[in-house]
Amino acid sequence: MHYSIPSRAGDQAMPGMPAFKAKARASSLRTSYGPSIFSQIRMAIQDLLFAYGADSPTSSNIGSSSSSTAFEKRRKNGRRVALVIIIIVALLLLSLIITIFYAIFESFSGGSGSDSGPDFVLVLGLDYKNYKIDYLNKVIENRKEYADVHGYKLYMRDLDEFASLVSDPTRNEYKKLPVIRSAMQEYPHAKYFWYLDQNAIIMNPMLKLDEHITELKRLGSLVLRDVPVVPPDSTIRTYKHVPVERMKFIISQDHEGFQTGSFILKNEEYSKYVVDSWFDKLYQEFNFEKRDRGALEHIAQWHPTILSKMAIIPQRIFNSYPNGVGESLYQEGDFVANLFGCDAPERSCTREFDRLWENRDRVITAK
Repeated sequence: MHYSIPSRAGDQAMPGMPAFKAKARASSLRTSYGPSIFSQIRMAIQDLLFAYGADSPTSSNIGSSSSSTAFEKRRKNGRRVALVIIIIVALLLLSLIITIFYAIFESFSGGSGSDSGPDFVLVLGLDYKNYKIDYLNKVIENRKEYADVHGYKLYMRDLDEFASLVSDPTRNEYKKLPVIRSAMQEYPHAKYFWYLDQNAIIMNPMLKLDEHITELKRLGSLVLRDVPVVPPDSTIRTYKHVPVERMKFIISQDHEGFQTGSFILKNEEYSKYVVDSWFDKLYQEFNFEKRDRGALEHIAQWHPTILSKMAIIPQRIFNSYPNGVGESLYQEGDFVANLFGCDAPERSCTREFDRLWENRDRVITAK
């Protein structure tokens, strides 16, 4: 039978209707008239004590069959609540034990967070097929010297190992991308990966990558905003207001467009996506005029998700040209000299490299 709550106009209830106090009922937020959860927990504790021999706090009130029945019902409810509490506590303890065990396991297996990896991994692809070993040994010495003094890791691979993955094995431009992905697999907890072509020399090895480039305040002062993605006047421009902490891909431009001989990737899923997209066979076979550079420019212009996390910085910060012009021209004290295009018939990578090799700054170690 459905009962309605009497109105405030009168306190008289209809015959047979339970006497409710409307004011008290209206002020209650509970939809049930049973005991609250806190009362049930308290009674469950009392019943547990009673079950183990303690006097029941309600034993003095048990004098009839009705009160005994009410007590039994309350006792059963209390046991249910107690059982739920015990299960919850057991699950929490089990979760804590698993967490502690996992943390101990990870500490023995090399750690699970980015803090357990190196700050930077220098990535180097080497062309043993077309360059003499003496030349490549100088390149390796240059990178190793820099990595050792700053506590970075150096990851080197023969570019020809990845020839079967590219559409045109005679070209090296795209081979660097699987080298980078391989480095990411080798150092899954590193913070950044810096790829620098073999035809480049670190001229000022005392500059640290974080202080010189990646520290947020420093990077914020370097980022070129609202500039054409493809100089001098492409319609698509870099974003004006993207927060610097969102930028994961650091690269520079020369007078024609992206300079892919030196770039930094933050170790996140975004960077893996960029490398995988850039390496897509569709782009390799499209035959862009600037090859890998043209492919990256195409991706950046047509995919805002990628462009929005790119930081284009001045070329001289980490990719100067010794034979460049204007803002790209190498000057003494610059971080890196890149011999881009030195494999052209009218130039000589070995001759240009040796000239810079003799003039590079040396690592200064504390005594």
